[in-house]
Amino acid sequence: MTHGRMRLAVEGGIARLTFDHPRRLNAITAAMWRELAEMLERIEQDPAARVLLLDGAGERAFCTGNDISEFETLRSDPEAAARYNELQHVVADRMRGLTKPAIAAIHGHCLGAGLEIALLCDLRLCSAEASMGVPAVKLGLPYRAEDIIKLLDVVGEAAAREMVLLGRRHGGADILRLGLVHRLLPDQASLRAEAEAMAAELARNAPLSLAAAKVAFRELARRDGPPDLRLAQAWADRCYASADYAEGRRAKMEKRAPDFTGR
Repeated sequence: MTHGRMRLAVEGGIARLTFDHPRRLNAITAAMWRELAEMLERIEQDPAARVLLLDGAGERAFCTGNDISEFETLRSDPEAAARYNELQHVVADRMRGLTKPAIAAIHGHCLGAGLEIALLCDLRLCSAEASMGVPAVKLGLPYRAEDIIKLLDVVGEAAAREMVLLGRRHGGADILRLGLVHRLLPDQASLRAEAEAMAAELARNAPLSLAAAKVAFRELARRDGPPDLRLAQAWADRCYASADYAEGRRAKMEKRAPDFTGR
């Protein structure tokens, strides 16, 4: 029996993080949740990783959420569910706190917790074969307020109610209609090419500028209190004081591409 894992490779400024559990349609095990949290922290701390590109192994799925085969032993009652859910909370917090842009490249099924992770990415691309949904009501599971918030922030209340209450899967033009993705590509090859090109473009941008924008977006979207505008301004001030800002000005005057270092 093969066990799921998370794979991470950093090259050319791009941190490629892959759900690698194709036998279970890239469903996330408890061990994978722990790996994912650890790898997100590594990406945040690694100056060589300028952008996160998240995808799924194989031809059939991005990620189908939690591995239900573990629920009888790890999530069978409220107390066990609380312990299991804490694994997801850590990942969600680290995704929200990531100061590097994140892209989700979605091919095949993207369901439940897999969709929640994709919604925490800054940019979402999908192939025409992608399907997205929130099947909790068809499994007898609650779709918790903290998860509904992710949908509300991306698609708004009307679409969120449609997705959560009906529990249907959506594909193709419906994904665009609901506002779940930024771009729909014709096939998996086109998706990979576009995701790689977008990640490479982001990796060439000034890291501190990207981080300042991410912090500003995060604070302005806060639901647990007022935005920390002083924190957002502090990150903006880091940009003004940076060598990268000086490099950007010089490159513009010299009509060349800037070489940003993140300092």
